[in-house]
Amino acid sequence: MVQIDFADQAPDVRKEYLSEEVERALSSVAPEQRKDFLKALMQEFPSWDAKVEVQLRKEDTTERSTTDQRELQDPNFLVARLIERSAELGPKERKVLVERLKEAGLATVSQGAWPAEAEAQLRLALKLTEPTVDPVRALEQVGMLADFALRLDQLCWGSWRRISPKSNIRQDKKLQDTLKRNIVGDQDVPRGQVAADLEKLRQLIASLVSAVGQAGRQFASRHIARFSPHEIEALASMEGGGFLVGKDTKCWRKYVELAGALNEASIENEIMETIANYAENLMKGLGR
Repeated sequence: MVQIDFADQAPDVRKEYLSEEVERALSSVAPEQRKDFLKALMQEFPSWDAKVEVQLRKEDTTERSTTDQRELQDPNFLVARLIERSAELGPKERKVLVERLKEAGLATVSQGAWPAEAEAQLRLALKLTEPTVDPVRALEQVGMLADFALRLDQLCWGSWRRISPKSNIRQDKKLQDTLKRNIVGDQDVPRGQVAADLEKLRQLIASLVSAVGQAGRQFASRHIARFSPHEIEALASMEGGGFLVGKDTKCWRKYVELAGALNEASIENEIMETIANYAENLMKGLGR
């Protein structure tokens, strides 16, 4: 495309444009991979004459002016030139340049930007012993953890509303709103609000998990208490029926009477009520 677009230009001009295209492509390739990249490019490079051998671009041996040599030795000039050309670079090319500057020790992030108390808390939570924290990865990790917490917050509070619609334990405000306002420094959000909201979510999760583990045992205990042979016999003996009605018949009639109230909806409601009561009592205890 370069050859076509500048076909009416002089060969030196076309060569310069083509060289710039190759250099731009190379800037997005890791230094250790550039040799293989150029070899692969040479194999696919178009040529009208199959006998023409394409060579790697040799260093420009043209004599430079004194001004050019002085500018090429001036770091400020080179930085200004880099900034000027950076507007033409894509995200991948910029990333490669930043990594190369980091390798040269020219693009570093001051560790003094980290508040000592916040970093100490992070190190304690992760049992971190390494001397430095990568700020880019730390921010990426914050994003992933925030997404995880918000999804969990929505799921758990939504489930709680279905399990115990009449409970007075409710979410005060959406966690997403608290996190968003806190991270931009909203002065109306107390510094401890995020910790309080996360603690309430933690209590809800812990209570629901514990309640689910206890629901089966409690439901089985209630079921046995109502439908055990001993309980059926005791209830049947308390009712009349005449001397002509045998004991077994009375017990069977009582069982049928009690079992008649059983259906999928009633069993589900009883299980949900068991989970809700246990979880709510546990949350109230955790909140003290």
